[in-house]
Amino acid sequence: METIITVATILSMYLNASIDNKGQYFYNADIENGQVTTMYVYDRTFDGLSPKLEYRFTYDDAERLTAKEAFAWNEESGEWQHSYKLNISYTNDGYEVERSNWDSMANAYKTAEEKAVYRFEFNHLMSVNYLELDHEKNTFNLVDQMLIMNPKNDLLLATK
Repeated sequence: METIITVATILSMYLNASIDNKGQYFYNADIENGQVTTMYVYDRTFDGLSPKLEYRFTYDDAERLTAKEAFAWNEESGEWQHSYKLNISYTNDGYEVERSNWDSMANAYKTAEEKAVYRFEFNHLMSVNYLELDHEKNTFNLVDQMLIMNPKNDLLLATK
């Protein structure tokens, strides 16, 4: 069994968030060839809606999510500004998610300083390890871990 984050997962997330929304935030998406490429988050204000966040999604040839880039709306400049990027890589027994924050001085993403490693240990059992970068040794160190058991095998991700 291979569990991956697919186009269907992102599209489902968008549809669930945009239907019957009675909350503070509203959502809109650009969809190309059945893939959510950009999702916009708007904040409800007294005057209507104002931009809050923008997410850009990148997929591989197998339609798996490989990157999610986040932008925050800057009221002063009237532009989207980089915030962070999640890079997702897949292995035979799971996947890894690395987070890189934006460095406005360098005008580029910093080296990832934290990541989560998801591994399928047995049927319906997944290990999750959270790691942080040790700058002196330039290696990732374990800071937290847990096991997730799921008898229904849906693991909150799409199964292909």
